[in-house]
Amino acid sequence: MLVRSFKFKRNTDKGGFQWTAESEIKRPGFYRGFTAVGKTLADVKEFAALVRRCERTGLLERLSEMHPPDFESRMQTTWGGHWYPHKSTGGR
Repeated sequence: MLVRSFKFKRNTDKGGFQWTAESEIKRPGFYRGFTAVGKTLADVKEFAALVRRCERTGLLERLSEMHPPDFESRMQTTWGGHWYPHKSTGGR
């Protein structure tokens, strides 16, 4: 299930991270969410593009490995949810 869109908004906080990007998918029995705060709009758009690329190629489990080397100084990210909605857990 692909991320449809990210919402980008400017924070009123005068601190270092002035932009937020968020995307959530909620359905009965399914949730997936991504959030990034960054110094610039370009930073959070970069994260959104990375999420879309990882999801499209089936590599969401490697999302944290695919961040650019200097991302920690430019943004903070978080994500969670069901990565494999079609895999059965065996009912246990």
